[in-house]
Amino acid sequence: MKSKVLMIIFGSVVTLGIFSLVLAPSGLAAEKGREVNVLYFNDAHEISPVVNEYGNRGEVARLKTAIDMVKEENKHTVVTFGGDLGGGTLFGGVFKGFPMVEAFNKIPIDLASFGQHDFDFGSEVTEELVEQSDFQWISSNLTDTEGNPFADVPRYYVENLQGIKIGFIGLTDGMGTTTQDGKVIQQDIIESAQAAVDLLEENENTDIIIALTQQPQENNMALLDAVPEIDAILSEEMYEAKSTIYNHNGKYIMTPEGNMGSVIQLKVVKHKQDVTFFPEVIRVNGEVEEDPELKELEDYYEAKLSEMMDETIAELRTDLVYGENHESRFQETNIGNFIADSFMTYYNADIGFMNGGGIRSSVEAGDFTLRDAYSILPFGNKVMLVELTGETIAKALENGVSNVESLSGRFLQVSGISYTYDSRELVGERVQSILIDGAPIDFEQTYRVALPNFMYFGGDGYDMLADAEVMVDDNSARTDVEVLIEYVEELGVIEPFVEGRIQVLP
Repeated sequence: MKSKVLMIIFGSVVTLGIFSLVLAPSGLAAEKGREVNVLYFNDAHEISPVVNEYGNRGEVARLKTAIDMVKEENKHTVVTFGGDLGGGTLFGGVFKGFPMVEAFNKIPIDLASFGQHDFDFGSEVTEELVEQSDFQWISSNLTDTEGNPFADVPRYYVENLQGIKIGFIGLTDGMGTTTQDGKVIQQDIIESAQAAVDLLEENENTDIIIALTQQPQENNMALLDAVPEIDAILSEEMYEAKSTIYNHNGKYIMTPEGNMGSVIQLKVVKHKQDVTFFPEVIRVNGEVEEDPELKELEDYYEAKLSEMMDETIAELRTDLVYGENHESRFQETNIGNFIADSFMTYYNADIGFMNGGGIRSSVEAGDFTLRDAYSILPFGNKVMLVELTGETIAKALENGVSNVESLSGRFLQVSGISYTYDSRELVGERVQSILIDGAPIDFEQTYRVALPNFMYFGGDGYDMLADAEVMVDDNSARTDVEVLIEYVEELGVIEPFVEGRIQVLP
């Protein structure tokens, strides 16, 4: 591995950490060495612009223009995507990422690594996304049950531009927060990274190695410390509307905005034996002109979505409130009751559970449409029916309140059961009382529980459910949004309230 000197040119960026900066004019690199570009973006749940309090950002038509502008200046450019194609939004939930693959094929991009949300609809859908991609997917740590790379994708990728050989590895964390179908194993991040780096050094004479990661900042720093052969990290967004460039012991960790609001441009310049990095940020906002072909693709899918989603299926007489402060992740909400009731009713179960993090939208009173249903539950989880002992139910409730301080998505909205918790108590001792049909829970009794397969397969720490007696498995079950839609159609009128199912102390 060659020695490197790190230098920065700033775009619109948040810099994290304190470090010495060497500033250079943009033309200096080209004058003194061979220059290539690495472009990176992620978080592609929406094909069209995202318009919210942070402005008008994202969109594949603008993204293509931004990428083309860089390529016009320097054709020696590799375009990389860090993951998360589907789920998380109405558009992502309905189309499961396939329009984004179609758009990326047209841009085109060169390389992609997986985010956990690429598995929100099961590994078979992910494999279909890979098959339809004209670009290369990689993963250094996701395997099948036999230890082979998931979907037979390579463990690394090498791009040779102007004689500069760049090795890429792909690392995905957080698989416990997506659909668990037992077919994808998340191997240890650091061990997998080291193994992939060893393969690169054994088989390729690379000048630099870049990791594409989906993991928190502290884990990225630990990765650089543990695997010194990695020269830079391009990772998932830290902020909705901010890009970051962080210097960790002389190496960069760079993240773009959420919702494709920016692209990280890493200029790589080789001067004889030395390689220099120049990170910049390219904003993807309303100031960027839309590519006509990609805009036509957007319009097609938005029209298709509207046609499918705008059918009224019930009257909503009260706002369904998820909460501006994510209240469904720490207290009872009427939308949480509504969803949990639909699960319990569908199976005529004793209890219905819904993890608060799976609820993604509020809905105003008025006509309730398919669009509303999909915006509330965009992930397409299956509603399973299992038998749990009272003891296991108590453990599940404790897990649900174990991290309310951080607004963890594991918090449980419930039906058929009520409970009281106190976050001042130690984790594992926070639930103070549990009632089922007004009577104290019987820890020895078995109860029929309707819940998302995400929870059953251990998502968000629900490992205690693994030994449940399965009455309806995920292969036979319907999706959560289908169950919700059927419940809504039967009701005709929706008017859920907060009823005191969850009491928060003090």
